[in-house]
Amino acid sequence: MNYITYDIETYFPEGVADRVGGKLNVDAMKVAVIGAFVSWVDGGIYVAFLEENVGEFLELMKSADCVIGYNHIWFDNAVLAKYADFDLNKLPNWDLMLEVEKNLGFKAKLDDLCKSNLGTQKTESFETYRHYHRDGKMYELTDYCMHDVLLTEKLHQLVLKNGFLLYSDAFKSRQIAVSPPVLSGDQQMETDKTETLL
Repeated sequence: MNYITYDIETYFPEGVADRVGGKLNVDAMKVAVIGAFVSWVDGGIYVAFLEENVGEFLELMKSADCVIGYNHIWFDNAVLAKYADFDLNKLPNWDLMLEVEKNLGFKAKLDDLCKSNLGTQKTESFETYRHYHRDGKMYELTDYCMHDVLLTEKLHQLVLKNGFLLYSDAFKSRQIAVSPPVLSGDQQMETDKTETLL
C-alpha cells in the first residue's frame, strides 16, 4: 500500500500577528516547507517541497492510500488546506499523536516519544526555528522539517513491528498500545537514509 509520512513548517506573512486571543493564529499561517517520506517512489524516498511546489505535494497526497503524520490532522492539514481544492481530512489519515492519545489519555509530545523509543530527540525547539523563514535560513528549516519526518516514520515503523510505543515520565515507563494503519507487511520501508531536495 502506498503511503506518505509528512510534516510542515510554517511562517506568518509580514505584519500578521502570530497569536490571536492568546492562541496560535493557525488561520494566518502559510507553508514554508513540507517534508515527506513517499513510500512508493524509488522504494521509499525522503523529499522536501517549498511553498511554490505545494501543488505537487497535494497531487501526491491524492495518490496515497494513507497519509501519516504527528498532529497533522489538526495542524498540518489545516495550514495546507489553504492551498488545496479538496478536503484533506477526507483522505485516509493516520495521526500518530491521536492514536497514542487513545490509550495514553492525553496528547504526548513527539519529542518525548522519540526519547523513550528512539533514544533521540527533535533538532530544535519551536522558538528556535520559528524565525528561520523570515531570516532566509531555508536549508536549516528544511533540515529541521525532514528530521521530524524521519522521526515520525521511525515511530510508525515501530508501531508496525511491535504494536506499541513506550512512554516515560518522571514516575515510570509504560507500553502504550497503538493500532497501526492498514498497511501490507511489505511496506515496512528502510528509514536509514534521507534525501533532502531543495
